[in-house]
Amino acid sequence: MSVPIKTMSHVSPFYVFFLVHAMQVGVGVFGFQRYIAMDAGYNSWIAVLLTGAAIHIIIWMMYRMLMAGGKPVDIIDLHRNFFGKIAGDLLSYGLLVYFLFMGITVLRTYVEVIQIWMFPTMITWPITLFILLVIVYGIYHGFRVVTGMAFLGVVLPFVLILTAISPLEFANYHRMLPVEFELKEQLNAMKTMTLSFIGFEALAFYLPFINGAGKSHKWAQAGHGLTILIYLMVAVVTFLFYSRKHLERVVYPTLSSWKVLELPFIERFEYIGISLWLLVILPNIMISIWVVSRGMKKMLRTRHKQTLFFTAGAVFLFSIAYETREAIDNLNSNVSMAGFYIIFCYFPALFLVTMVIRRFRSNGKTRSDHAG
Repeated sequence: MSVPIKTMSHVSPFYVFFLVHAMQVGVGVFGFQRYIAMDAGYNSWIAVLLTGAAIHIIIWMMYRMLMAGGKPVDIIDLHRNFFGKIAGDLLSYGLLVYFLFMGITVLRTYVEVIQIWMFPTMITWPITLFILLVIVYGIYHGFRVVTGMAFLGVVLPFVLILTAISPLEFANYHRMLPVEFELKEQLNAMKTMTLSFIGFEALAFYLPFINGAGKSHKWAQAGHGLTILIYLMVAVVTFLFYSRKHLERVVYPTLSSWKVLELPFIERFEYIGISLWLLVILPNIMISIWVVSRGMKKMLRTRHKQTLFFTAGAVFLFSIAYETREAIDNLNSNVSMAGFYIIFCYFPALFLVTMVIRRFRSNGKTRSDHAG
């Protein structure tokens, strides 16, 4: 049975646009182009569109599942309703572990970027602790603060997205030709691209916090649509700017391309970009930790403060445990793989199972009504 949520915690459907988009655009934009190019060459921009289109369908499925009864439920209640408390909670805990490592991945990757580009001798734990303290403070004051942070994380740094077109001055348009489509290569690139799109699944946890949740569907799709446009633009500009051999050697192509941006009052724009990007990754990590702590609170029936501190502590300990580039790269790959199977296997399977069970329950109720 779902527990009613206080109306004061609710937010307008419009803000789902920012909640979805803020979760998808994070550290992945720094280097996804290099990895998808390894799979499908400079035709991998097609995989960006295909992955984005497939996720539009997954978002539609999520709304159909969570709004089937007319009133929104979260995925914890959905699991319990269809699989029972024990099995349902096991499935929910699996998703919470996934979101935990999603937050760890974003946080540790961002700290690594700071260590590589700005402060090579900086140790990991102080900056990690500082970011987590800011995040815990925001979550502690409620979901509306989390939503407000998502809004700011999209609006304020948006000018950085516009700087992505600066390398077009040196573009070589012949690098994009010929346009070819190899199914196996595109599927591999789609799998790789998943890491940059994951995060929208948090919708399955915060939908009951949305006023008129059904009206938020169009905003969720619009937020994801903006994500597709941004990733497509960044990928195409990167492919026009870098040769294939050069791109293979660059770990973070987006950051490297900022070096060509010349402003009269800033010599190293990438320092400004990395600093401002903190506003982008803060809501990303914040929503991930909110999902885990809120989910544990609901299933364990304890205070949110306790689960929040526990979750933040776990994120801190795991984040500082990853020290080498190889370990961080493996973390990104594993979370990406988990996200791929959760998005494109688990959610469609859950959608089909819930639809079939609802049909059987509806038919059974109809027969009992006729018998009565």
